[in-house]
Amino acid sequence: MSYYRPWGSTENGRIEFESLSDDTLEGALNVIRKSFFLYENVCRAVELNSEPGASKELEELCLYAAKDGVSVVAIDITTNEVVGVAFNKIQMPSNSSEKSFFECFSENCRYKSSKALVDFMIDVDSRTNLFKHYRVNCILEIMFLATLPNYGKRQIGEMLVASSLELGKELRRDKNVRIPITIQGSNKVTNADAVPTLASAIMTSKYSYQIAMKLYFNQLLEISYDECEYNGKKYSERINSQEHRRCVLVAKRLSSM
Repeated sequence: MSYYRPWGSTENGRIEFESLSDDTLEGALNVIRKSFFLYENVCRAVELNSEPGASKELEELCLYAAKDGVSVVAIDITTNEVVGVAFNKIQMPSNSSEKSFFECFSENCRYKSSKALVDFMIDVDSRTNLFKHYRVNCILEIMFLATLPNYGKRQIGEMLVASSLELGKELRRDKNVRIPITIQGSNKVTNADAVPTLASAIMTSKYSYQIAMKLYFNQLLEISYDECEYNGKKYSERINSQEHRRCVLVAKRLSSM
């Protein structure tokens, strides 16, 4: 069975936004391979592509997120190509004796650079407990956001985030908008009964931060890339950009109205 859940389109109608499905999963992973792994700042800082196998490990993380049924893709309708993706993850609080989803994933990482990227996410998340800060018990995390390089500056990233927020609002209204994804022969949706009341993201570039501010996210904390190191070198040295000097943790309540 093929599922389809539209979330809107760009003004000229050329790019449409819809929930990730079996039909678009491989295209979404291809965007991650061709864009996120190559150009995202933390991927560059931990030299992800210098270590064979590390990026494949993070593709597995994308598949885990996909099973929640809450990810969103951008489609160029003239070519039917997936040109952008927001891999979103439902996050639940863990008690003091339990490890979080990312901590469990990190423990099973076999490659230094992929583990470093996941550990960076764990570190940022640990600095502010969003569950306690907002008094919520379920969060929709916009985990990996990417657009193909030749589709930049078309507001695709902004629309992917806006579509993710709309999806979260529909879940909060008890609408069943999750799309099951078939992975290794099973299309069982994980966290199927969880209802997020907050959206969050770690914005690692100037551009993604601007998207968050435009969509009225709250800024919880920022971390300078001068503070972070990998293999004895500061993130800022490897990123080497005057534009992208920090990451910012952002969050926004999901309205039920």
